[in-house]
Amino acid sequence: MHDVSIIGAGISGLSTAIALKKFSLKVRLFEKNNSFSNLGAGIQLGPNGTRAISSLGLLDEVMERSARPERLLVYDIESNKNLCGINLGLNTIKKYGFPYLTILRSDLHNLLEQIVVRDPNIEIIKGCEIKKIETLDDKVSIFNYDGEKYSSHALVASDGIHSNIRKIYFKNNQIGNNESTAYRTLIKNNSKTTKKYSKDIKLWFGNSFHVVSYPVGINNDINIVVVTKQRFDNNYGWSNPCNSSEFISYFADYPDSEITQLISGSLEWFKWPIFGCKPIKRINEITKNSIILFGDAAHYMKPHLAQGACMALEDSSQIFHFLKHKNTNVKIEWNLIFNSIAKKRLSRIIKVQKKSILNGHVFQLNGILRLLRNFFLRIFGRLILDQKWLYRNYL
Repeated sequence: MHDVSIIGAGISGLSTAIALKKFSLKVRLFEKNNSFSNLGAGIQLGPNGTRAISSLGLLDEVMERSARPERLLVYDIESNKNLCGINLGLNTIKKYGFPYLTILRSDLHNLLEQIVVRDPNIEIIKGCEIKKIETLDDKVSIFNYDGEKYSSHALVASDGIHSNIRKIYFKNNQIGNNESTAYRTLIKNNSKTTKKYSKDIKLWFGNSFHVVSYPVGINNDINIVVVTKQRFDNNYGWSNPCNSSEFISYFADYPDSEITQLISGSLEWFKWPIFGCKPIKRINEITKNSIILFGDAAHYMKPHLAQGACMALEDSSQIFHFLKHKNTNVKIEWNLIFNSIAKKRLSRIIKVQKKSILNGHVFQLNGILRLLRNFFLRIFGRLILDQKWLYRNYL
């Protein structure tokens, strides 16, 4: 019997497998698709995320594949002026001990995948969708739709925002309807026009929309995300091809804006829904017995704080942190470890979820509220952008 089963082979599941392999535990990793998915464009890794990556022993390899933005700058698209900003780069390392990186999701996923597939203690089962779960004493058994049974001492569910494990075992579906829509594109940094964007993260506030642009990967290509209040049918996924005509009208009044000119040159766009969600309240929404939820399965959050991947990596680093103080050669009380992780993570996760929701509203304010927001950012912007509570050591 395996020590731990992991359901889901995204960044959360793969990084958890890497954390567990450091203790020579037998791990079985399930993926419902027949191949690992590395869809998606850019990921921001704040110093809390790179701290987590460092705890897994992967920081140097991730840095080799990442861009290193120099500043975070905030603009109002209507005035086309900078409201505030902070230095990243060496300043972030000096303050928090770890860098601020931006990376292609495919690059990070491929790195994690390569490490996992090489490890003899990790068994990978693809094309396996879970039908039900049974728990008995120190054993967790999962059954797929072919009637096959797999047992282990513990289960980590990292199966995403529409987690079957959360629905089956926790009887909880925290995800609401599509509340807004995000559009993304990747612009190759191969001309003088785009090079001036290659070193900074830029956040543009618009009327009922906002835009984020930042460099990704070793080539400093520009990842752009446009978030609007549009709502569509929920039946489309993370990387649905679309046309810029769906959202370009938002930019009609700002033809001279830097960001308008930048996006006008891109023809390939993808969209995905941003769902409503309720912040978690109790640890029993995260763990029961020897089962725990990680990543989006545990704490889906809106992307307006750029913390989705970082929170998943933090989950993985926490399981490593708790296990390194245990003797893994004797019976592991997984229910106690998972309960400790959930207790430690709960207040932090709630705060990140709430802040992400709040940012989504603040970024898209109109009228007098927009003017007040801009005023406060001009005066206090540097303090507001420097998220000390988020970036400091959480271990």
